[in-house]
Amino acid sequence: MNYQVSKRFISAYLLLLISPWVNAGQWHLQVDNDFVFSDDGNYTNGLMLGWESVPIQNLDNTAPPIRWQSLFSFKQNDAEQAWGVKLTQQMWTPGEIEIERPQPYDRPYAGYLVIESHTATYGETWAQKNWLSLGVIGPASGTEQLQEVVHKITGSSPPQGWQHQIENQLTLQLAYEVDALILRREAFSSTLFGDSQWELSGFSHSQAGNFRSETDLGLTFRWGTNLSDSFGRLSLHTGQFGNISATAKSSNWIFFTRAYLGYRFNDQTIDGSLSYDSHVELENNQAGVNTGIIWAHPSWSLAWSFNTYTKEYQSDTDEWHGYGSLIFSWQL
Repeated sequence: MNYQVSKRFISAYLLLLISPWVNAGQWHLQVDNDFVFSDDGNYTNGLMLGWESVPIQNLDNTAPPIRWQSLFSFKQNDAEQAWGVKLTQQMWTPGEIEIERPQPYDRPYAGYLVIESHTATYGETWAQKNWLSLGVIGPASGTEQLQEVVHKITGSSPPQGWQHQIENQLTLQLAYEVDALILRREAFSSTLFGDSQWELSGFSHSQAGNFRSETDLGLTFRWGTNLSDSFGRLSLHTGQFGNISATAKSSNWIFFTRAYLGYRFNDQTIDGSLSYDSHVELENNQAGVNTGIIWAHPSWSLAWSFNTYTKEYQSDTDEWHGYGSLIFSWQL
């Protein structure tokens, strides 16, 4: 697949989907990078541009594909619904990017470009989200060109092995996530921090498709202001950031920690087709911890998180890896 053709197709589809609603809802831009952990290799960089509508009582007035997708979630009374779209580009590399020859005992180079739509149902104690994704892994994703440009600008070591990356493959994914409140309590009130609360909730996230299939269970701890109105906006799904500005009547802040355990069945960034024989085997058992803070206003928000995860292939000599995420959202 030609990279320029796939890029133009995905961009045109994204604009077609959201063009009637660009003056409402929330945009967000997310940048992932592993430099904050001084960690080279594995998941090394990601860029996400997404949009989510203002929450409404039902999705009957949206486009037919969105109404159809909302049927993946069970019905909730006294809850608001939203929908959105997102364009994501991610890359994975071996630990040594200055080596030109194939590295059969390290994870391969892999790039991923995907567009997805989602619907969400937000209640005070229950929240649901589901995603439908269409993408491509391989040279058509354009990640090789992106990393070469970024490393040239920053003066980093130029990557030498992208000619050995995972080969082109179209991907189709479905995912579902549910959050359930366990308890919420008042914390303290102050002039500086406002009326704060803390809460504990559980979540389940599962996805299935030829890119990656896995299921995860975890717990979320949040401490901050206006928690009941913003419940369910956090997500384990890549690049998902709920419209938290729509819930902010004034300046709000949220500190959060999410921990999870999971099982991964397949992963194209490791199992995909290569031009050489790879001896890397998928590690099925997964775990991770994400910690961050959100500062939200009615028209914009800023979020920063540190994300750690266990090794993704069995021969990895490091038990843990990590990356940082910076997210800026705004409303037009």
